Amino acid sequence: MEESKEKEFKLIQDILDGQQDRYRILVDRYASMVFSIVGKFANRQAEREELAQQIFVKAYERLDSFKKQSKFSSWLYTLARNHCLDYAKNIRRLNKEFGEMESEELVANMKVEDLPDDDIEKEEEKAILNKALSVITPIHAEAFLMKYRDNMTYKAMAKRLDANEGALKVRVHRARKELKDYINQYN
Repeated sequence: MEESKEKEFKLIQDILDGQQDRYRILVDRYASMVFSIVGKFANRQAEREELAQQIFVKAYERLDSFKKQSKFSSWLYTLARNHCLDYAKNIRRLNKEFGEMESEELVANMKVEDLPDDDIEKEEEKAILNKALSVITPIHAEAFLMKYRDNMTYKAMAKRLDANEGALKVRVHRARKELKDYINQYN
């Protein structure tokens, strides 16, 4: 474990010393982790790819700020998460200013006539839940998705987000309350 950590620190130092082509190794190594994070914030593939690219560019530009006290994956996870939270805030602001274009676009692209009745009901429920998740507080939505979609324990969530378990339980509770309020308002 220590050996691989040291190899990664050496790789990062090589990149900082001018071997920029070696950054591709880090991108390949952590692409699935970054895509997992952006998938919680963006629905469309093109959007996810754009966010991932922005994150890797930002990580490259800030690589000299990486401190070797932590693992690179933790540093990158935090950077990606913060970037996505900023993205979510901007989307919410734009939605308030310009209306709910994204949700209208999703509904317009659905072909209801192609689905059996049970599937239509499930799709409607998913659409309502996705809409609700897009309007609640982003850190609450993130905790809710990690707990219920990703089936993570509070301990694993705490380690991933560098937060204490109690705070995460509160976030999940608040997410459930916000979702319930939104869905009750919708009905």
